[in-house]
Amino acid sequence: MVAAENRSSTEAEWKIVESFLYAKPLIERFKSLEEELKWVILDRQNPDQHVKYLPDYCYNIFNLVRKTYFKALPTVEETVLLLDGDKLATAKSVAEAKTAIRLDWKNLGRLLGMVVRSLRFAKLEVKDLLIDGGFDNVPVEKLEKLLVMVLGRQWVEENQVKIMAEPPSKWVSEMFKQHIVQQAMGIREKQPYYESVAFEWGNQAMIDLSEGMAEGMGKFLGTNGEFMGETTRAGIYLFLLLAWPEIKAMLESEPKKTLSDLREWMLPFMRTGMVTYLDIDVLRDVCAPPPQGIGLSLRPLKSRRKPPVASA
Repeated sequence: MVAAENRSSTEAEWKIVESFLYAKPLIERFKSLEEELKWVILDRQNPDQHVKYLPDYCYNIFNLVRKTYFKALPTVEETVLLLDGDKLATAKSVAEAKTAIRLDWKNLGRLLGMVVRSLRFAKLEVKDLLIDGGFDNVPVEKLEKLLVMVLGRQWVEENQVKIMAEPPSKWVSEMFKQHIVQQAMGIREKQPYYESVAFEWGNQAMIDLSEGMAEGMGKFLGTNGEFMGETTRAGIYLFLLLAWPEIKAMLESEPKKTLSDLREWMLPFMRTGMVTYLDIDVLRDVCAPPPQGIGLSLRPLKSRRKPPVASA
């Protein structure tokens, strides 16, 4: 019988994980993905002019994110139909504008609802989640080590006063809020304008806008800030996204790495709990071509052939 694989972590494996995060902290890894993720979520506008720099499997994961977490987000084509741009530009009233453009008010409401829900989570809920999770009770020396891996050594060195003077839940939630507000406020600030136009557009427009907002708020984030439509593979996908520079090197190596090589490289991250423990068959399913998997195409393992039978 084959012995069960050891799943406990060693000190050497913890050092591998730390080196991975010290070399490129999580915030930098996420920033390298952010623009491409937004491009996919916003339905790949101007694809002929867009230069994709991530491995193909990343875009396949982004497609899954768009279809699950952001399934309530309408496309531009589903929301706005421009009939006459020149006429719209010279329209002096809502009545004139209605002859030049078609608006799906429910879809517009969904977009506004998702933005409002995101802002509420960032402004009012993140801090409590951090406090409830015991973030303020982490010892300072352990906290600094964690922050270097998440935010980078330079940030920690430049913010020593803040780290020592304020509870972590306060300034971490403020950072999160600042980022979300920066992303969402452009749409949020237009909400009164859209409500005013819907008021003039017609009674049904107001009904549709309100119903859409309720749907957008209810189908995006749950009560505790979790994404609606979370998949059991979400943590695996996140790790494979964050590790894209290392995986890209594997994809481009000569000879090309195998799925077994990828799993061997991932073992320290599995054993330390950074990613779910996966046997080779599960990893094969995850990396299979879409729609079953994400299309992380490494060289397949050689088939195991039975040894030839000796002749009598």
